[in-house]
Amino acid sequence: MEYTPQMNRINTLLVTAVFFLLTAQSVAGQNAGDTSSPPKQDKSYPGRKEENAQPDKELPCPLGRNLTEEAKYGEYTLRTYRYPDPEGCLRISHNKKLVFSRIGGEFLIGRTFGHHSRVPVGADLTGTGTPDAIVTEYSLGAHCCFTVRVFELGEQFKEIAKIEAGHSDGAKFVDLDHDGFYEFEGNDWAFAYWRASFKYSPAPRIVLKYREGRFRLAYDLMKKQEPSPVEFAALVHDVKSDEEWTDAAPPDCDMDCGVPIALWKNMLDLLYTGHSDLAWNLFDQSWRPTRKDKTVFAKDFCQQLSGSHYWPDLHKEIGPCPRRSPR
Repeated sequence: MEYTPQMNRINTLLVTAVFFLLTAQSVAGQNAGDTSSPPKQDKSYPGRKEENAQPDKELPCPLGRNLTEEAKYGEYTLRTYRYPDPEGCLRISHNKKLVFSRIGGEFLIGRTFGHHSRVPVGADLTGTGTPDAIVTEYSLGAHCCFTVRVFELGEQFKEIAKIEAGHSDGAKFVDLDHDGFYEFEGNDWAFAYWRASFKYSPAPRIVLKYREGRFRLAYDLMKKQEPSPVEFAALVHDVKSDEEWTDAAPPDCDMDCGVPIALWKNMLDLLYTGHSDLAWNLFDQSWRPTRKDKTVFAKDFCQQLSGSHYWPDLHKEIGPCPRRSPR
């Protein structure tokens, strides 16, 4: 049989009708099995762009999404929503009045994505005496990105911190110094994809503590014991004898440039744990003598490091980069 354009249009209409019929049956079946009341759309904000939402979102959350989590503290209520829309949303109300709303990826209240332990809503995270709450957002990207927001739930609602945790799905809040308040423990991803694939990119541990009105790098809580002379000598030997070394860098390379990742990984570990002198000693002692781009590498390394979220605090601790007087 020869198919005419009219018959093709009829087939398209039939397929479309069947698709909508099956979709309606699926939604009805899902609703029949759900004994909870569906979340109601907030009618008080019709046609209004969501506070702190992505600019292309013109209607308020939840927009038919299902309630996924709820937490209360005093007159505050925190709710998260998601599905069937893959993007989730967050709403925070005080005395039944909306004070914060955001449409994003996926949201968790009181915890991060890599840890099930919760920080109770209303806990004093900062030591200021005001109850707080944390909400973590995942952007739904490939292993990235995580953002942690800290809210004050006092007489006045306030977002006091936004921590860009990057790829740190294992980031968490924990009382490291046992003072009764929480510190944020995660990683610095300033060197993600720098001269290496993500898999091999170093990401030194960082600790943040709320001091003087914001979460700052708690360098005192990041320090580790200095390696012994024997341990340091072994580290130099390992880096110096690494098979990735070459005598010269390939032209216009941005990866596999003939300098082993072990060099800047260990430099970063030493810089972030209180041993900046050893970091530069490692650089000097392990650099391959036949390579003539030592100064260029140091400059590029420091430029990358200065792009860290935590560079202002880190710079105060480790001093100039590169070190002014190489040893």
